[in-house]
Amino acid sequence: MGKKMNYRDPKLVGMNENFDFDTINLISESDQELGKLYERYELKTPKEGEVYNLTYIGINDSYIMFDGGFKDYVRVENRIGEAKYLKNTSIGDSVDVMISEINESDYFIHGSISIMYESRAHANLKSIPEGQSVLANVKELTPAGYNIDIQYEGITLPGFMPNTLAGINKLYDPNSIIGKIFDVMIESYAKDEGTYIVSRRKYLQSLIPSYIKDLKSETIYSGNVTGTTEFGVFVEFNECLTGMIHKTNLNPEWHEKMSLITPGFGIEFFIKEIIKDRIILTQILRETIWDTIKIGQIFTGKIKDTKQFGTLVSLDSETVGLIHTSEMEKTNRKFSIGDNIKVRVISVDRPNRKIFLTLS
Repeated sequence: MGKKMNYRDPKLVGMNENFDFDTINLISESDQELGKLYERYELKTPKEGEVYNLTYIGINDSYIMFDGGFKDYVRVENRIGEAKYLKNTSIGDSVDVMISEINESDYFIHGSISIMYESRAHANLKSIPEGQSVLANVKELTPAGYNIDIQYEGITLPGFMPNTLAGINKLYDPNSIIGKIFDVMIESYAKDEGTYIVSRRKYLQSLIPSYIKDLKSETIYSGNVTGTTEFGVFVEFNECLTGMIHKTNLNPEWHEKMSLITPGFGIEFFIKEIIKDRIILTQILRETIWDTIKIGQIFTGKIKDTKQFGTLVSLDSETVGLIHTSEMEKTNRKFSIGDNIKVRVISVDRPNRKIFLTLS
């Protein structure tokens, strides 16, 4: 008989001694006896890139260990990115692990839980239904846009949002969204960079119909100026809506201070009118001719401009009608810009906010 040996499973070589594994007492006459022991194990051969359901057996300083009936235990690096998936896992539980590398020389089998989840998240994200949004965390501003983290199925994936897609309108302060978390929609996937191109504008545009439906004329709203023209001020409000306040509907104190109303300027207003997707705002609640105009009414207006298709007539400070060229040709009368003229309403196209006139 040979000498008595205390034999430990060869897969445990390099394991932390804190593991409580049963040892096997073996009487070995020769190396042949050791070979017979290995033959008792039905060893499976894993494949790189495949996912296996393994048994969690413990953790040491370097690795999280799993048993799958292979020649070696599957070793997953003991780091936060991997360990976070085992928060509620106990010894003996089954866990899906992807085989990331098989080192043939030392025969170490390396695996990863994070790569597996990221692969699944990529596959699902690329196939999400049109119009579905995902959460994005804006990390930093670059010359072309924003580097972001996409939060999807508990996984963080890299993304990029161009400047032009960061809002409904151009952001008056590009740094205002740094550190913000909000919904975006996927535009495309840049395979070479492994980065998703996303749009906040597309998501906000999807909200517009429901937000417009909820607007109320008697409610005071607040927003921020996005730009000005000689005839009025454009305002962004309710996150995704943009409206225009005609100069005549601004508080009178601002009429001579238009240069002070710059992008980002805070302003309060009422909803005056909604024409299709155009929102008309006002700071002054009052009626204009447009609010009550009817076919057949006669007004004295002022010629505002002449075009090839007709003559534009101002009926009040914000209501303009058109005398078509064919109507003007019915008379031999000549008019100049600024002339007063008596007209009659022959048609009102409210959806497109158009008033058609004839000479009276």
